[in-house]
Amino acid sequence: MFKIENQDDINARQPMDLRYMKMLRNLLHLISSWPYKLLGEDVKPLPLRGTHYLFIEWAIVLVTGLTYVKTHINKLSFFDMGHTYVTVSLNVVGLQRITISWFKSYRQAIKEFVLEVHLFHHRHKSEYYEHIYQYIYRICAVFVVAIHAETFFGVLLFNVMPFVNNVRHGMFNKEMPPDRLFEHSINYSLPFNYHTDLVGYIVIAILNLILSYDCLLAFCAFDLALSVIVFHVWGHLKILDHNLRTFPTPAEMRANRGRPEDEMSYTKEENQRVRAMLKDIIDHHRRIMHFMTQASDAFGPMLCVYYMFHQVSGCILLLECSKMDPESIGRYAALTVTLNQLLVQLSIIVELLGAQSATLKDAVYSVPWECMNTSNRRTVLFLLYNVQEPIRLKPMGIVTVGVTTMATILKTSFSYFMFLRTFS
Repeated sequence: MFKIENQDDINARQPMDLRYMKMLRNLLHLISSWPYKLLGEDVKPLPLRGTHYLFIEWAIVLVTGLTYVKTHINKLSFFDMGHTYVTVSLNVVGLQRITISWFKSYRQAIKEFVLEVHLFHHRHKSEYYEHIYQYIYRICAVFVVAIHAETFFGVLLFNVMPFVNNVRHGMFNKEMPPDRLFEHSINYSLPFNYHTDLVGYIVIAILNLILSYDCLLAFCAFDLALSVIVFHVWGHLKILDHNLRTFPTPAEMRANRGRPEDEMSYTKEENQRVRAMLKDIIDHHRRIMHFMTQASDAFGPMLCVYYMFHQVSGCILLLECSKMDPESIGRYAALTVTLNQLLVQLSIIVELLGAQSATLKDAVYSVPWECMNTSNRRTVLFLLYNVQEPIRLKPMGIVTVGVTTMATILKTSFSYFMFLRTFS
């Protein structure tokens, strides 16, 4: 049902030969965040795309944005400043994400994923491994393409809406309205006029297109990397669950050649085989736990900043939309929906881990432990103890990432929105 159709992927000899892995690498390469050296790939960063260059660039943008807030906070209403508050918050998130690749934990997590965790390395072990590999391959292939499209259309929408508003207000007529200013996707405090001068507007509009692309690239590229990792770990958990639920009973192990005098228990030789099978399952679970610890260390700060950003931006954007006039809806509705979609998307994907790992308790108990000897029963009990806690991403040990956290953020934002509506 889930067969690979791309010829290059059929002939792949390693994970990085797969098309969706190449697309993921290329997306991270645009912001110099793919660990080429650790993976033995001889690739140089693109000109003016190194992380240190981008960090300086975005730091300048952040300073000029904060300066704009400082100089205009007493001149403009909160509704007029809301867009700038959101873009400054976006800048903070982008600035943090561009530093992720500086840390060893991130580089090691990507390396271990590509060289060990990726299901490509395990597909040969059984038919079910191959089935899950094909299933995850399909999900990743579609999801990576969707994120690329999301990046392109997100940047386009973010920059087109101010242009459309400028056209609608007659800002490109021979005589501009005296009481109107050019609307920009990002505002700065600069030494030249770009709110009424056409040349200044064009320069800043082009600059904003580039900067907004870089920022959304940082959002989508790291979200995509984390999502692909989660999909593969989810595949490992499904395999682990399957191996536990299909653990052979004494009758199945003997394949109709059992001894009638002891049909309900494993023999001494069979208990040795059972012990080896249990060891493989425990090792598999231990490797998953170890890698998820690495992933939490690598992506933990990113997720903390990300969720704080959504809490702040969600309140601001709903406040802007609460005016309910056509201009506010046209300017902020799409941005509100897009950012909330990113939050929901990542939260649901990460929740897959907790939901799947929560089934392992029942899967372990379904193992025919009553047929085993005392030593193997203790091993099953040890495994049952270890799977009690579901596998989840818990960034910096502060909060568990998933649907519950997402729902709390959305509920808080919506409550704030309803509170404001009662006073409007």
